[in-house]
Amino acid sequence: MTVAIALFTSPGWIDGYTAVGADDVRLRQLTTATTVVLYTQILIGATMRHVGAGLAIPDFPWMFGHVVPDHWSPAIAIHFAHRLGALIAALSILATSIYIWMRHADRPELARPATLIIFLVGAQLMLGAITVLSRRDIWINSLHVVCGALVLTTALVIALRSWRVKFGNAASVVGIAA
Repeated sequence: MTVAIALFTSPGWIDGYTAVGADDVRLRQLTTATTVVLYTQILIGATMRHVGAGLAIPDFPWMFGHVVPDHWSPAIAIHFAHRLGALIAALSILATSIYIWMRHADRPELARPATLIIFLVGAQLMLGAITVLSRRDIWINSLHVVCGALVLTTALVIALRSWRVKFGNAASVVGIAA
């Protein structure tokens, strides 16, 4: 909510960024879906933390020496879901960023955060791996959580900016002379 309020009251949002451009339904769908995937991934990660499943699969990149765990428990299922979710989230972010670079490279309000999120998700994946390999070192684990929040925040900003064209003249809504 804080991110949305800050964005909605920013000069760029009120002024309409770079003439906003044509309405791109596919962009809105992609950015919204990516944000939902990331939010779901964070919920799975929080569940993993709260049920104590952070080391249910204690090796990386393998899972008990296999691509898929060879035995299961609820904790292993949650941990596996978080790893699988990381792959889905990374692919969603990559697809979204590529779409923005190919179709909206002239819109810095989208292209810059699309580039930033690629670096953030790379750091996030690395921190996730190191979290397991370090046996959940508190500093690494905390950085993983913070980086996850930054990835979600960046995705939310991209998604909200992709919806900006639907909001028309924001300056008139907040009572600013256009």
